[in-house]
Amino acid sequence: MQLETVKSFILWVLVGASLLLTFTLWSYRPEMEQSENFVEDRTDLGGTEETQNTLIEPTSIIFQSSSQYFGFTDPGERQSLYEDMQNWSLYDFRTTKGNGPPSEDNQVEIIFPDAIPMEMAANLFTFNEDVQMPSWGFERIFMTFNQDSNTMNVIFLSEDGGKQATAVVNNSEKYALLWEYLTTFEGLTDYLRVKGAPERIYIPNQPKNIGTKSIAVQTIDSQTMVDTLFSDPDIVSRNRIRENEIYFTDNARGIMQVYPHRRTAEFQNPLQSSNETQLKPSVLVEQSRLNINDHRGWTNDYRLSDIAINAATNKIRYQMYYEGYPVFGSNYSSIIEQQYRESELIQYNRPLFKLANYLGGDDSSDLMSGKSVIERLENSDTYNMDNVYDIQNGYDLTYRSEADAVTLEPAWFVDYNGTWQKMKFNHGHPQQEGGS
Repeated sequence: MQLETVKSFILWVLVGASLLLTFTLWSYRPEMEQSENFVEDRTDLGGTEETQNTLIEPTSIIFQSSSQYFGFTDPGERQSLYEDMQNWSLYDFRTTKGNGPPSEDNQVEIIFPDAIPMEMAANLFTFNEDVQMPSWGFERIFMTFNQDSNTMNVIFLSEDGGKQATAVVNNSEKYALLWEYLTTFEGLTDYLRVKGAPERIYIPNQPKNIGTKSIAVQTIDSQTMVDTLFSDPDIVSRNRIRENEIYFTDNARGIMQVYPHRRTAEFQNPLQSSNETQLKPSVLVEQSRLNINDHRGWTNDYRLSDIAINAATNKIRYQMYYEGYPVFGSNYSSIIEQQYRESELIQYNRPLFKLANYLGGDDSSDLMSGKSVIERLENSDTYNMDNVYDIQNGYDLTYRSEADAVTLEPAWFVDYNGTWQKMKFNHGHPQQEGGS
């Protein structure tokens, strides 16, 4: 009897151990397998991941000494100074009423391409304590000098000039750095302020020798974009509408048109939500940044250029840059554009190439002087100064499909009535940057 009891006990132990082992095998999922599946589910366009700091940069830093204006000869030095400024400790933050730009004879003006939400300033700059940011946006920051204390005032000015936020830089070394620029002008070149325009515009006075560049590109496969934008790529159909247009659709999620001759893609979701919600600018910027980070879509040097928000539109644009200069092209060949309805991506237009090897260039191209540009604008039948919002040196991009390369030709560009155009004074119509 005792032997039978021992046998029964051993049998139950074996049965229990078997059940436990079976459950463990069924429920076990190797960590490596999960990691591999995650990587397989994530598409990769071959670019990088970006932060707010790397995407949001000023287009100009202007040094004013009395009635003279100066800017950096090398745009790379402007970028280096701004990156340094982001690490300066800002003290005594406060918000007050504004009365337009400061009137000091010596000041520094930092100009951004569009209004940046003040609540994002805490990510872009270094404040010595937690601060409550106002809800408005700034397009310009001014820095003025307190010579008695070797400190600087930092003024974030609202778009309408009626509100401002101020802080103090209490660092004699940084004070001396900016003051040296204002007194020696080393590394700077003479700039002109454009009169008659609705905004404060500054352009380099002397002719610039930038040079035409030829650059090989790596193309982004259309299927990678299908995998990125469609929830079930296996059911997406592909149709060639004409020689230079390919049409992808799943009859539910969206439509994507690819243009091989210029290597661009345009996606739209026709079954969008009818709920028209206006996003906060800071939410739109972060939502878009994370979305493009998710598929490593920053395939070139891109910077935030435009935020357009109303009840029906939450649109954001990023401009391509090369060696510190903006790159302009037609039909989304040099910009990334997204549009959201709440958290849903309903439109996505972008280039399908990545700048790669430098193939050579022509250093003999001289742009006309800023003085000549202003004179031609003022005497032009094409342009009205009331509609000129910005003027910049940049590159005009042409994609060469037969060589898988692009040509970047230096030119003057004007933001005319909200649209960037290559400036042409003698013949033809200005080239516009945007969609088809």
